[in-house]
Amino acid sequence: MIKQKEPLNLFAIIMWALGILSLFPFIMMIVISFRTSGDAYKPIFASVQPTIKNYKTVLGNENFFNWYSNTIVTVTVTIILRLAVTIPAAFAFSRMKFKGRTLIWAFLVATMMVPGETTMVPRYLYFKQIHLLDSIWVIILPEVSEVFYLMLLTEFFSSVPEDFIEAARIDGASNLRIMMQIFIPLSGASIATAVLFSFINIWNNFIDPYLFINSISKQLITPALKFFQERGGANIPMQLAGASMAIVPVIILFIVTQKYFVAGVSSSGIKG
Repeated sequence: MIKQKEPLNLFAIIMWALGILSLFPFIMMIVISFRTSGDAYKPIFASVQPTIKNYKTVLGNENFFNWYSNTIVTVTVTIILRLAVTIPAAFAFSRMKFKGRTLIWAFLVATMMVPGETTMVPRYLYFKQIHLLDSIWVIILPEVSEVFYLMLLTEFFSSVPEDFIEAARIDGASNLRIMMQIFIPLSGASIATAVLFSFINIWNNFIDPYLFINSISKQLITPALKFFQERGGANIPMQLAGASMAIVPVIILFIVTQKYFVAGVSSSGIKG
């Protein structure tokens, strides 16, 4: 029996086309990073002499690996503290009844409507008063209690069957033990999603370290790319060479956590 060919899925074709188009800026970044500053604005398919000078200059900068290490430390400490705060809070909001719970939750959700730009001046004055300016703590501390990640984990914790909790309580388990031995093992995908989102968000943070960290040696990798300049202005190919190297950890982490990311987004009820 001759099988009929399945009709082409128009939606799949459109998604493939959009996926390929989304790679175009990344391809342009790589291509231009191998050019001289004089060839930066030529068409992407123009015939130019490639050079690795930009990468040599970036790697030869005395502060480049310092910026890298500063960013890695900032991201690592922030994620650890964020999980230490967010997981117990998500468990409390999803499984515990306490006075003012609804009001507190509404207040936390309402804070997400306030643009971060409106708090820059108060944060600057506050950090200056407590002598935290020009340190990575001005990036870490505000990120610890990000409400989005609390909502992400609370949504997943709420979907855990009540039977698990009742069985644990019959065995005499406390809330801490239930959280550690039931909720955390079951929420590996959602936690991995939170880690990935956190890593990307903090790694790509430009405005906060740019405003609150003044010392070049203490700067983070994303805003530090602006230091690759010439007398006539920014050296675009050199900055793109630095950006190409700065994005490597993000790509590696996404590849490693991709299956958990997809499962976490699905199980947490995030649409879009």
